[in-house]
Amino acid sequence: MSKAFTKTFEVRWDDVDANGHLRNTRYLEYAASARLAILMEADWSPQALRQAGLAPVTLSDDVRYRREVFPAEVVTVGTHVIGLSEDGSRWQFEHILTRASGERAAEVRTLGAWIDLGTRKITAPPAGLRAHFEAARTADCQDLTPRS
Repeated sequence: MSKAFTKTFEVRWDDVDANGHLRNTRYLEYAASARLAILMEADWSPQALRQAGLAPVTLSDDVRYRREVFPAEVVTVGTHVIGLSEDGSRWQFEHILTRASGERAAEVRTLGAWIDLGTRKITAPPAGLRAHFEAARTADCQDLTPRS
């Protein structure tokens, strides 16, 4: 069973679009903030990653909008690893954004990788960071190992 990671946000006035609901880019920003929180929980701050010569890179995002979210509402982002390569170099997160009522507001899937800041190539993370991602895996986590 995977460890549940959650982060909560209160929708601010500047988070909404001209229609008065949460703007589309904010869903991606909430998801990215949730991923940063997972790293911080494992003591991998942006500074620690830079010192290790490592950075996460996003390869693609897919957003499915389900319900509108309005100012002053609370949104909880539940995050799991749904894809991981054998060496941990590539990963895919699923972020489920839920309103306080329990209604699912959106799903964000982000495919990414670790990049070596010196060589600018995809690389495996240190063992401790990889173990933290392993703990967030779902039971049906996909193998993202490239095939030859």
